[in-house]
Amino acid sequence: MKPKVMVMSEKANTLVIALIITVTIITLISCSNSQIETIHISAPPEATPLIQTLSDEYHILTEGLIQTSIRSSNSDAAFIDLCSGKTHIATSARPISNTEITQCSDSSIKVVELPLASVSTVLVTHSMNKQSPKCLSNEDLRNLWNGTSDLSLTLYRPESNSDFSKFLNSQLINNETSNSQKSLVTSASLVTDLINDIHGIGFLDYVTYSLVEEHLNPVGLQSYTDTCSMPNRSKVSEETYDVLNRTLFLYFRHDLLKKDYLSGFAEMTMSESSINIISNLGYTTLDSTVYAQNHILLDERTAGSRYIENTQNTGGIK
Repeated sequence: MKPKVMVMSEKANTLVIALIITVTIITLISCSNSQIETIHISAPPEATPLIQTLSDEYHILTEGLIQTSIRSSNSDAAFIDLCSGKTHIATSARPISNTEITQCSDSSIKVVELPLASVSTVLVTHSMNKQSPKCLSNEDLRNLWNGTSDLSLTLYRPESNSDFSKFLNSQLINNETSNSQKSLVTSASLVTDLINDIHGIGFLDYVTYSLVEEHLNPVGLQSYTDTCSMPNRSKVSEETYDVLNRTLFLYFRHDLLKKDYLSGFAEMTMSESSINIISNLGYTTLDSTVYAQNHILLDERTAGSRYIENTQNTGGIK
């Protein structure tokens, strides 16, 4: 059983951190001449529900003095926006690259990297399809993704420029030539297509799947901890469903973290209430040591990346 995630291992330290966050927010909202501030964030679709919920929570905590503007984009575009100064935070489904660090530096922008959560992958078919496969191996997944599967199903793929598609390509692509390209469809409305096609099959992130699970059946997938793992909320929360996990990162502009409105948001994302939000929405929390290290990096405003060019294959950050 996965131990309950705490922001710090010591209870006293947890209380001190909570106190600091509270004092920061109270100080922010108590200034009589305070103006409404807007935090500009770019986020990929798989992270948007979490970022939106955390932003709403912060809006309430600051009594409406802080609002957010969230732009949907892939990670590539999110880093371009951050490095050009258009946004304050880039949310990414992968670590920043050396090239992107250089692009930010060219604009005199440094970044502070805070890993936030991980999101699992689910393979689904239509709920009315009685012939859908019960379990697929890693080789089955590769054949499906590459169009060499003998399943009589149409694979609906996420848009090619999405983080999700790039991630699946990196994990499942092979050099074989597809024998059945007609069974592959790139979809801009993935969920709708899967719900409407009884012969459809496709990959979704777990958070999206959890919102429409009455319409779709999950297919069991070969896991690192189980022969054939079926996704559910408790397995995702406890990291026993660890299929094709991706880590979600927050990258803050280093120069703006000295502003209370942005540093207060960064602190809040690592509070115990925020960690509960992560779990309740269907994301997987990271190890408590990651959040503890995040606090140190934030307190010291340490720029750079611990995970640059590392491959985050499964299970999030260890």
